[in-house]
Amino acid sequence: MASTTKNHSPLTREKILGAAIHLFQRHGFNGLGMRQIADCLQIKAPSLYYHFKSKDDLARSALQQYREEQFYRLQEIEKLDGLTEKLYAYSELFAEMLNDEKRLCLYLVMVREASFQQEPCVSELRLFAKQNIDWLEDTLCQAKKESPQTIETERDIAEIIFASLEGIMATSLNDENPCKSFRSRAKSFFNIILLTTAR
Repeated sequence: MASTTKNHSPLTREKILGAAIHLFQRHGFNGLGMRQIADCLQIKAPSLYYHFKSKDDLARSALQQYREEQFYRLQEIEKLDGLTEKLYAYSELFAEMLNDEKRLCLYLVMVREASFQQEPCVSELRLFAKQNIDWLEDTLCQAKKESPQTIETERDIAEIIFASLEGIMATSLNDENPCKSFRSRAKSFFNIILLTTAR
């Protein structure tokens, strides 16, 4: 049975992962220990090991949950009309993180961590990138069907959008208002992309 603290609801794997995602986004992987994560949850560190065998296991599971949560958000964006609306809504996924204590995309945090350069961590990172690029490619292909002969290389453009938003996020982090800077740069970037795809 998982440990609980007084006046707190029972500790669950989902609560641990939710807290871990936010902590990793703010402090990185190497900047945190299991004890710090436990302190945030107001539990003892050994309680974390009931659910996760190591910090690597916790981080990998956090990225998996992060990817799954994003999948549902992408499905919601698909319901919007028009390529422009969908791309701006997609960029808001990044802007919202910066607006919340300057959090970075968990992919951006983990892709540079040494422990995430080995399997199965690399596989999880690749799945996240693939999910984003696949979604962007499908969105661009749908726009092409609605406006024939406008887009020629959807996969290349999808890869560029994903990589660019990750880079814009990193670049905006040191600005006085990271979220505002990100939104401005993303808007300029999408204006270029939309002009390119409208040819």
